[in-house]
Amino acid sequence: IEASGSTAALAGAYASTRRGGTTVSVGLPHPDLELSIPAVSLAAEGRRLVGSYMGDAAPQRDIPRLLRLWRKGRLPVERLHSSTRPLTEVNEAFDALADGAAIRQILRPH
Repeated sequence: IEASGSTAALAGAYASTRRGGTTVSVGLPHPDLELSIPAVSLAAEGRRLVGSYMGDAAPQRDIPRLLRLWRKGRLPVERLHSSTRPLTEVNEAFDALADGAAIRQILRPH
């Protein structure tokens, strides 16, 4: 799953997908950007590249499945949490995202 919206990251995610695997893009690259992948990998290696945008989830199905994966240690969401900040640091939080210094941050309203 690639969520940054970077075409370079999406190309890297696709390149690291194994034979028969699926790469899912949830990030939104700039509309003018294009992605180049080896066309033969789709058929010869059975790889898939799919996009997912707002609403592709089925919460009743997906949330229990994701919880099971997390409980088994196969979905380490804790590694995605970079920091927790007060809402007053929202600009610094966006700067950290833009600089690549953070993945996901929690902003506390109080």
